[in-house]
Amino acid sequence: MSIASSGMRAATLGGQAAASNVARLPVADATRVGVAQAAVEGGGVNAGLVEVAADAAAPVADLLAAKDAVLAFTANATVIRRSDQMLGALLDARA
Repeated sequence: MSIASSGMRAATLGGQAAASNVARLPVADATRVGVAQAAVEGGGVNAGLVEVAADAAAPVADLLAAKDAVLAFTANATVIRRSDQMLGALLDARA
């Protein structure tokens, strides 16, 4: 569950970064942000914001990154939900 919850946090950060980049498109010389992820010993991921280089395809890439973040969040939420259901079934069987 900790792996899935850290994945949800990273996905949330990715969605926020993409939204921030899209919102700042009209601003001249605005910096773009991205998410750097690093694996954690024992499972999971640490995520943090980093500055990324300007890119002509940035609007499309940011919209795709936002969609990817939504899918990653949903997948990790499903893992947590299924784990909770399995634990509940196990406790019911033992009771």
